[in-house]
Amino acid sequence: MQKRGLTMEYIGKYKEMADQFRKDGCDEYTIEKFIRQEMETDEFAKGNGCTDIEAVKLWRSYPDDIKQIWLNNAFCINCGNASFKKGYNLRRDKFGVVIEGHCSKCGEKIVRCCD
Repeated sequence: MQKRGLTMEYIGKYKEMADQFRKDGCDEYTIEKFIRQEMETDEFAKGNGCTDIEAVKLWRSYPDDIKQIWLNNAFCINCGNASFKKGYNLRRDKFGVVIEGHCSKCGEKIVRCCD
């Protein structure tokens, strides 16, 4: 199960999850499905705060007016503002590009998926 440079901490976490699913009576197919989802989530979280090159390539393929709409249409739960301040990061996920940054009004962390 040691793929993509997983640390012992992550391997232990997945093993504990699988053991608990087995205790709860889940079948192996369901266990594998949930462990894979957790691994994807963990893998995505590792890149938090980093811009990845694949995301930049995809971002550049979008029209400028669409990019501006996305940058000015993200909801901040703290103040209700809807725009990123400069210095945001781009990451690629299975749905497209994710913009991570901070609210231009209050500085709270905000995220927007661009599909």
